[in-house]
Amino acid sequence: MWTTRNTAILSGQSRQGVDFKLECLLWAFAALFVVGCDSGDLEKLEALESAGQPTDIFTVTCSVCHGVNGEGKPELFSPSIAGLPWWYVEAQMKQFRDGHRGVHPDDLPGMQMQAISLSLTDEQIKEVSQMVAAMPPFITPPPAADVDLKSARYRYANECMACHRYNGTGDRVFQSAPLITLDRAYLERQLKHYRDGLRGAVPGDLYGVKMVDACRELSDEDILELVDYIGALANGDDPRVAWER
Repeated sequence: MWTTRNTAILSGQSRQGVDFKLECLLWAFAALFVVGCDSGDLEKLEALESAGQPTDIFTVTCSVCHGVNGEGKPELFSPSIAGLPWWYVEAQMKQFRDGHRGVHPDDLPGMQMQAISLSLTDEQIKEVSQMVAAMPPFITPPPAADVDLKSARYRYANECMACHRYNGTGDRVFQSAPLITLDRAYLERQLKHYRDGLRGAVPGDLYGVKMVDACRELSDEDILELVDYIGALANGDDPRVAWER
């Protein structure tokens, strides 16, 4: 059966030294393959196995939560990942695996990702990263037409643009995330996680520390305004007009 096979993948490849909590999360996350799978995803996987065809690591390990096209599933708190550059996906998977991300007890989706990352080899992480990068991206939806973007545009231009770039595509040198293909719920959640110390506060997370500093003073309203602006950025807005020179 598909579920048995994937449970074996999740649990059988775990590294030695994984603590009891993470071992339990591996089993709990395996159960999500059944709960989170919509009928189309499950039928596709079962059809592949019935035909005796191999299923790739993305389909087996990632697609149930992130969707077969990398579109994400908000009900599972899983973001859209399609089109993210390979270097960013690879870096984040290793951040999870190395204990720099997904370790705060209030970050359940992050802990689930850490558990999954512990089941993957370097070669599998590289394979997943290349597959995700090759997927057509899902652009962040624009804000409502009557939203005032002025304040958030100024903030983005003067506090975010240097690392995330004027077009929101991120930068490998700074290890800064591409923003314009991430869904709104995920953007809001991660900004709050940085602000509240659920992400980026682990010693050794050099790039996360920068985001913690950048988000420390943000209110919930500020965060929602930034999410609105990222949606506008994804759909053609140019922050450089607000850049303080």
